[in-house]
Amino acid sequence: MKLNTKEYFKISFIYTIVAAFPPILQVLIQPIIEGNDRLNAIDFSQIAIAELISSLAFTIAIFAMGNAISRFYYDYIDNKKGYNKMVSSVFNSILFRGLAILGFALIFSNYIGNIFTQKALQNFPSYGYASIIIGINRAINITAVTLYRNEKRVSRFVFINIALGILRTGFQLIGLFYYQMSFLGYVYGSCIGSGIIAISILIFTYSRSGFFYNREILKSLNKFARPLFQYGIVFWGITFSDRFFLESSPTALGIYDNALKFVLGIQMILQGIQGAAQPEIYRFMKDGIKKNQEEIKKISNLLLAQSQVIIALAILPIMLYITFFYETNLRFASGLIAILFMRLILRTQYVIFSFPIYFLKKTKIFFYVNTVVLIVNLLLNYLLVPILSAYGAIIASLTAFFLQTIATYYYQNKIINIKWNLNKVLIYPFTIVAIASLLEIIKNIFNINTYITSSLVVITIILSLSMLYKKEIKRILKKIKR
Repeated sequence: MKLNTKEYFKISFIYTIVAAFPPILQVLIQPIIEGNDRLNAIDFSQIAIAELISSLAFTIAIFAMGNAISRFYYDYIDNKKGYNKMVSSVFNSILFRGLAILGFALIFSNYIGNIFTQKALQNFPSYGYASIIIGINRAINITAVTLYRNEKRVSRFVFINIALGILRTGFQLIGLFYYQMSFLGYVYGSCIGSGIIAISILIFTYSRSGFFYNREILKSLNKFARPLFQYGIVFWGITFSDRFFLESSPTALGIYDNALKFVLGIQMILQGIQGAAQPEIYRFMKDGIKKNQEEIKKISNLLLAQSQVIIALAILPIMLYITFFYETNLRFASGLIAILFMRLILRTQYVIFSFPIYFLKKTKIFFYVNTVVLIVNLLLNYLLVPILSAYGAIIASLTAFFLQTIATYYYQNKIINIKWNLNKVLIYPFTIVAIASLLEIIKNIFNINTYITSSLVVITIILSLSMLYKKEIKRILKKIKR
């Protein structure tokens, strides 16, 4: 069994473009809704907290069912009746957990609101329930596109992502310009737009698979998913706890969160590439990990190289976009782009080393690794954010992702010894992150223009890839000349 590189790049390109569509629309509307007479940094800080709540609701509601349905797809692929029961049971379990979250929020809404310092956020019922529903909608939508990706239903995957992007963005604009020019209009619009897609998915799924809640199937799925759910909580903590620590400094949070929106956009693009790689890697693993080790390594190297190319190409254009199209102090977000993008390199490394662990269903290790990572992240946020503001949060997240990647690599290597090209998957990517961090420190000490240091980061990535993939680049150039 050999990797069809041409087919891989074709599918990877489709998934990347389609996955990029919703976040690109989100980015494009930012200058429309931001301005001196529109939303400012404080409004965006409130949107950030609403997103914090949505993401927690999403993590609990989905309970790692995206990963579970992707892996167990191969166990039920030849059993149509069992497959239909599995699919229906997964969506029903998401709805059940979603209702439980809403019930909890209804009972403790006053206590939740009192956690925050901003007056608008203390009124939790005004935005909290809608934020939770957004998270539930996201759990349904992501599980569906994961399923369609594994089924190789490319047209469904494309339709859901494009429809979601258009409806969510469209209703956000309606909410802001026709309901209220505040974070509330944005949240309500997101809730309605994503809800239309989620309801449509449920109707289609139940009409195709029937309505089931099979406890035996869910027992196996939950056993596999439980450690991944714990990782999801950890990942939420690593990704969003910084917003909580910055909430009492709304302007700083607004600027920081604005930069992170672009990071999230690129992350969604990278998830499209990872989505194309995952079925191919699982296919080789099912045929024999040791036998297909070279092909697994080839896909993994391609995945990491593609990610770094996209990151390098995105840094400067995004900085320019923020500088020229934003009116308020949100423009300062451009200075954080290069260093924040480094977490995406670490994240991609982690995903690569996780593939064998997922496939072998050895997910229990994530409980131990991610608990330690979360504790380190929270401790660093607690100690550093009051002193260094957004940079404290950046140090905490980069440290956490680095520890997570190293721990996952060592455990994966322990259960199945894949002879990775360490220069490609570990040493050079870590060196890029280290150089970017050093340049960020030098920039702040000597007040160097952020475009200079960011350009040096881009050059570092390009030079790194040129040295690592010299043979592959020469081979491609020869083919082009022919």
